[in-house]
Amino acid sequence: MAIFPEYEDAKTDDRFLSGQQKGQLPFYISCNQPYSHYPMHHHDFAELSFVVEGSGTESINGLAHELRRGTMSLLLPHHIHELYSNPDDPLKLYSCMFDINVLFGNAYESYMNQWIHKIGSEIPSHYHFEGERLASVTSLIEQLVLEYKESRLGRDAVLRGKLIEAVTLMLRALTDPNQSGTVSKNQPGSRVWSILRFIHLHFNEPISLNSVSEHFDLHASYISRMFKEHTGKTVNDYMHTLRITRAATLLVASEMSISDICMEVGYDNYRTFARVFREHHGMSPSEYRMSHAARRAKAL
Repeated sequence: MAIFPEYEDAKTDDRFLSGQQKGQLPFYISCNQPYSHYPMHHHDFAELSFVVEGSGTESINGLAHELRRGTMSLLLPHHIHELYSNPDDPLKLYSCMFDINVLFGNAYESYMNQWIHKIGSEIPSHYHFEGERLASVTSLIEQLVLEYKESRLGRDAVLRGKLIEAVTLMLRALTDPNQSGTVSKNQPGSRVWSILRFIHLHFNEPISLNSVSEHFDLHASYISRMFKEHTGKTVNDYMHTLRITRAATLLVASEMSISDICMEVGYDNYRTFARVFREHHGMSPSEYRMSHAARRAKAL
């Protein structure tokens, strides 16, 4: 089956926007009880999830793992993931969405820079807490949720502190020398997911099949063939779709000029941008913006 995950943009998420408008931490928590399947998607914010009930499976960058009480997962921006809940034992989990930069900025937390970007590549994206560790982490998540619901003095400082503590406990468990489980990068399927993640992180830069080939030290024709087999698209078509999806979001959700949006999503030539946009949406970028503005005005 072709891989093409949905893109969720923080710029259009009211839960992020409302907090930022109030000058609050770019962070929110939700309690989710997916009935069956949450489809493959990716987003430009980080996500920490913790299962409190039920069972199921989660796939992160093509690697599937079990979900059960005590499973914590950490997704970096643009990690591609989907989730299946067992209908006979439905999942209940807390999801903390946040700007990845919340974890940085303190010289005393330099370990975060050292380890966080290895999630999903050199160390796993999840950990199953058990015993005393499970009790401690469950209590911490409950405190995090309670603090999020309150509006007390220093709320954002406490939220950031508890989020960093939760991430630290996970990193500590994952880097325990007694733990096994590094992520294999040698299988062809793993290579596809590494390439996909690279493209998702850099699609708004002037990258091409050749630059991807150089980055991974793999022949361009090999990447092209493998990529088409797994996604149903060429590398260039896939990047065009990511860029135009992002552009469409910015046209609706921002007041950026169309020329600035063209540059923002990775095009250095407006004519190419306008042509590809019309191929995807059947209209020019300006027509697309005006049609959505008219639709909003009519709804009011």
